[in-house]
Amino acid sequence: MSAKSNLSSLEEARQQMASFIAAYKPSKSIERIEIKIQPVDMLSWLSLQTDDVKIYGANQSDTVSIAGIGQAVCLTERKFGSFVQVFKELRYCLSPKYPYLQWYGGFCFDQAHTDDDWQEFGAYRFVIPRFELAAQNGKMIFCCNLIGSVNIKGVLKKLAGLQLNIQPTYQGKQHPLNAVILRRNDQPDQEHWKNSVDQILSEKGVQKVVLARKTSIHFKQDPDPWEMLRRLNAVTPNSYHFAFQFKKTVFLGASPERLYRRYQRTIESEALAGTMPKSVDPKLLQNSTKNKHEHALVVEAIESSFKEFCLNYTREKVPSILTLANGHHLITKFQGQLKDGISDEDILQFLHPTPALGGTPRKKAIEMIAKLEGFSRGWYGAPIGYVGLDWAEFVVGIRSGLVRGKRLSVFAGAGIVDGSESKSEWDEIENKISNFIKIIQ
Repeated sequence: MSAKSNLSSLEEARQQMASFIAAYKPSKSIERIEIKIQPVDMLSWLSLQTDDVKIYGANQSDTVSIAGIGQAVCLTERKFGSFVQVFKELRYCLSPKYPYLQWYGGFCFDQAHTDDDWQEFGAYRFVIPRFELAAQNGKMIFCCNLIGSVNIKGVLKKLAGLQLNIQPTYQGKQHPLNAVILRRNDQPDQEHWKNSVDQILSEKGVQKVVLARKTSIHFKQDPDPWEMLRRLNAVTPNSYHFAFQFKKTVFLGASPERLYRRYQRTIESEALAGTMPKSVDPKLLQNSTKNKHEHALVVEAIESSFKEFCLNYTREKVPSILTLANGHHLITKFQGQLKDGISDEDILQFLHPTPALGGTPRKKAIEMIAKLEGFSRGWYGAPIGYVGLDWAEFVVGIRSGLVRGKRLSVFAGAGIVDGSESKSEWDEIENKISNFIKIIQ
């Protein structure tokens, strides 16, 4: 169902949507109402709503973005069976009738190591929101998704309760974060970090282990995660911005790294590894033996996967430099045509985690991560993204943090390879989390 005319406001769209919802007849498939509206500020819209489920995502150029409230359908489990079963269920609700209909969600990094902080996220969780704002190249639609024997009175009540007094565009005024910082702690601390790095370097049979750190910031009051995301957007251009709120816990971030994007039979991926601060001449990164080695391990792993699931592929022969707000990175891009029968479940099985987030060899690196880090990664470093009818895109959940009550936990990792020094790797992580530190001070 869709409305043909442009509407001047969300309020007018709400009135029209109410009549569509009232006319809904129970269906086994998704019915989607899409109404064209004048653009509004998505983060303001999200921050005003009271629903326990909120989702936000925007691409690197900020030309495509979505904001979701509530859930028409949710697919989640505490334990992970297989990618095959998950994607089989995801495809069930998708239809060529609605080309903009997508699931949003992600997987945990390693289901064997989750804790209470991540209990609402599960081994995986994907949602089709009840209400959505979706924007592309300056055009926006307001959507409602309905399936099965929906409580229409309840949906209409939620629609009526949506807060719609929103500015058409962001007015540039920052709102308070309630960010009075009480204390900070790092897990592991610097001494344990050094010991862990030394242990990795002395371990035979591993070429690389990505060791992560969890930095927890404790506030006097609950911080506003949506204002935090807005500020993060401002200081991290050319990144994928995202947020998933389930109940009172919000996972948010600004990831520079795409795991893969598939459109029909075409796939794109990239190796992103090897980092130096932005203050350093990027030529030093290109000439760094340690960083080139670290990057090459990721390139080799992705190329090995592409050989398995692609008919043909191309990749950049020499890494280029990706410069972001707080650093230079080595990046190598891949593109290929998938073999018949290869689908998203196969791609994820091959690619996740790449040596940029796990290590080499994968199994041994994951074992060392579990042994040494001492905390649950949850969705940090894991595939998060969207799944449509014949397309999907997953980014790696890095440069990210978890807001839970009065605590913000920020995650970042460093690749430990021959030539690594514990102090410089610690400083690299400090640089990677600097955008979060910057926006809360």
